[in-house]
Amino acid sequence: MLALAVLASLFVASPAAAAPTPWTGAWATSPQRESGPAFAEQTLRMLVHPTLGGPAVRIRLSNEYGDEDVTFGAVRVARAVAPGAPDLVSGTTRPVTFRGHGSVTVRTGTHVLSDPVPLGVAYGQDLAVDLYVTAGGDAAGITGHDAAQGTQFVAAGNRAGGSGASFTGTVNSWFWLNGVDVRAARAVPGSIVALGDSITDGAYTTWNGNDRWTDVLAARLQALPPRRQFGVLNEGIGGNQILTDRTDCCGAGTSVSALKRERHDVRTQTRARYLILAEGINDIGYHADAASLIAGMTTIAGRAHRAGIKVIGATITPYGCASGCFGPAQEATRQQVNAWVRTSAAFDGVADFDAAIRDPREPGRMLPAYQADPLHPNVAGQRAMAEALDLGLFR
Repeated sequence: MLALAVLASLFVASPAAAAPTPWTGAWATSPQRESGPAFAEQTLRMLVHPTLGGPAVRIRLSNEYGDEDVTFGAVRVARAVAPGAPDLVSGTTRPVTFRGHGSVTVRTGTHVLSDPVPLGVAYGQDLAVDLYVTAGGDAAGITGHDAAQGTQFVAAGNRAGGSGASFTGTVNSWFWLNGVDVRAARAVPGSIVALGDSITDGAYTTWNGNDRWTDVLAARLQALPPRRQFGVLNEGIGGNQILTDRTDCCGAGTSVSALKRERHDVRTQTRARYLILAEGINDIGYHADAASLIAGMTTIAGRAHRAGIKVIGATITPYGCASGCFGPAQEATRQQVNAWVRTSAAFDGVADFDAAIRDPREPGRMLPAYQADPLHPNVAGQRAMAEALDLGLFR
């Protein structure tokens, strides 16, 4: 009886296995329909810039807009030597599996998550993801993200995990690669999703430079204690509108309206805790009225709130110039929408990007020092936007 009692006490005293650290979104991009190029029997090496570090990663592949199922015969992930270069850090290449299998078929209209990959990554350390495409890569329509703002690489045949010297081709989009999660520090509370247009996507930022306003925000958050750090997920698409789909802008990719894409691009992101809604300038360019824009923003904010995501409303930045920019009626719409954003109960906070980069002498125009063109901020303007965000909003 004594022996049984001792065994029982030992069983009760044994600590329960610690729950694994939850996954957190560290990098993401918005899928679009693209019309090529063809990638059958080729390997893509794509570089991404995680906004959080951790001891393991997993990747998400999307075939949201492909005309055909796509099969990847081999997938690898490694640390990249440097942005804009195809070389890998020696000894860091890891196979990526999906339910234990080294190949995976992603059905059209779906996405898949990989198994955990035991590869540590530090904040700011670029990752290289290799996809060997064996079927479906030559369809008329494939899933990608136009304008990656950096060089991606292509090699003939199966070169997954191979030498950078084999990757002699280049493209400017991410294809099929849709997200990277990490097992961040347990105290990290989740991720922030930026839903936006070309300004968020990083038009006119440094090629291979990772200096979009979302990158600067991530760097600011990294300087805080882990309980205040967040992953920052850039879901910007060039030409995007809140209300209307686009097929006439910004490269070969479609631009599905924010109202249609916010579920996939915001609510299903891994541990999304905040949404920064930075849309509307393109709608005004196509003469949307303030009431319709406000209704669209209210709908998106309401959906996010019901999913437990707090919403930061961003004011619409200026687009004024001598000719070809916003006319008086469009500027009046911008001002009306911005006044609503600043005071609306629909949002949990405000990112006043308009105030951050406008010319105080001509509030309808961007400050010249921040202009890449009258619509798009340059790198200094992007930094000003990020620095205008009150980090106290994210708790």
